[in-house]
Amino acid sequence: MGAVNVRSEKSMGLWGAILTLVGSFIPYIGGVVSLIGFILILLALKGIGDAVNDERPFKNYLYGIIFAIGGLIVLIALLLGTFAIVPAGWRLSESAGIGLAITFFILFVALIVGAAYFQKRAWLAMYEITGTKEFRDAATWVWWGALTAIILVGFILLLIARIFVIIAFNNMPEELGEEPEPAPVEEVIW
Repeated sequence: MGAVNVRSEKSMGLWGAILTLVGSFIPYIGGVVSLIGFILILLALKGIGDAVNDERPFKNYLYGIIFAIGGLIVLIALLLGTFAIVPAGWRLSESAGIGLAITFFILFVALIVGAAYFQKRAWLAMYEITGTKEFRDAATWVWWGALTAIILVGFILLLIARIFVIIAFNNMPEELGEEPEPAPVEEVIW
């Protein structure tokens, strides 16, 4: 297999990573901006995977997004369902409220860890495909950020991981595949 050009996928991934990061800080429309960024990253990973015949980055990143969205829906349903079963005149005791808050926080962190597992696998696959070490670093930061999210410092690590993804797409080569062998050097006899 010769070298394949992935310049447009590199650009899509870079802009998608930037939009997902910036969308986190924009009020009201930030969710839409982040969603556009996730879609651009998915398209970039799909294109790169198709170019090198390796679907691991796309599938793992997609599974991570599905896991996060599905888990968020389950979490919201549990939260709304919990308050729906309490009769209108009743009030939750303080200990029950604290218990529910702790339970939902643990569920939230479990969802982050589950989604991060697939994201970590996607970035490690990108590292194997491209040789760009920042993808490996992003995978490490995503994983440790998810594991330490319970003590809240993990959210800072997840932010650092997003920055590493931007750097990785920026440093990624525009052509992937086998490098052409250099022409043999002829010896010159004087």
